[in-house]
Amino acid sequence: MTNVLKEDPHRAVILGASSGGTAILEMLLEEDLVEVIAVVDRNADAPGLALAREHGITVFSDLEEALKNSVPCVVFNMTNNEMVEAVASEILGAGGVIGGMEAKLILRIINNMKKAKAELHFQASHDLLTGLYNRRYMMDQLHQGVSQAIRYQHSYAVAMIDLDHFKQVNDLHGHAAGDLVLSHMARVLRECVRESDVPGRWGGEEFIVLLPHTTLRGAKKAADTWLNHLNESPVRLESGEIVTVGFSAGIAMLEGNEKADVNTLVNRLLHVADGRMYRAKDQGRNRVMIEGDIPDAVHSEGS
Repeated sequence: MTNVLKEDPHRAVILGASSGGTAILEMLLEEDLVEVIAVVDRNADAPGLALAREHGITVFSDLEEALKNSVPCVVFNMTNNEMVEAVASEILGAGGVIGGMEAKLILRIINNMKKAKAELHFQASHDLLTGLYNRRYMMDQLHQGVSQAIRYQHSYAVAMIDLDHFKQVNDLHGHAAGDLVLSHMARVLRECVRESDVPGRWGGEEFIVLLPHTTLRGAKKAADTWLNHLNESPVRLESGEIVTVGFSAGIAMLEGNEKADVNTLVNRLLHVADGRMYRAKDQGRNRVMIEGDIPDAVHSEGS
């Protein structure tokens, strides 16, 4: 055993493959200084065992067999079992086992790091006020959606939405009231869109919804539902005043047989949806437009 450790002093075994052991394994899989050579758990359904197998790591159900066959230099005892730790210490020596309070501290650090990473990911992809996806994320999704629509030749619609008279809300009631209205609009979208649709905040009082496998008529029907729901659910401000909210929306669609490149089609979709949104404003607001001087569907040859 001594010779093996001198040749490869970074071999680790994880005892316990439940949530704690799985978290340790996930961390060590990204760490070059340590190689996990085995995971041990009597529960064949433990999630860490499945993860270990995915990465070609040997799994054991018997502790002594695992340690004698694997010859590790360090063991992470995530079982919270003192008897398990005693057996491991007898085989490796007390210095070869990380368990007890040390294991709990390591696990807490890992969980805090995972939480911080998740928070950073959320902030990078979401609008912090409304909780919807932000513009950058929506652009990524739009490019992916258009690419798939062309590849598999299915329809794909985009709805561009602008809240009506939003400046008046800010001017009359203050920006805090405006924030309430924006959050309310986001809540309406989350409650009303289909599971496959992707709603996001485009910027200011503008929102966008991506609707895969959807025709112009289908997208209009969906947007009319959002609008009716918004009209019928006024916002109560902190002052007690009630504000009724509406929006103007424009919809554009791909048929899926277009020949232009993805960037051209994305720009065209946004242009058409934006133009129809302003046409809805010009025709009296609080409505959804799917027609206008711009073609209903995009048939661009790269122009």
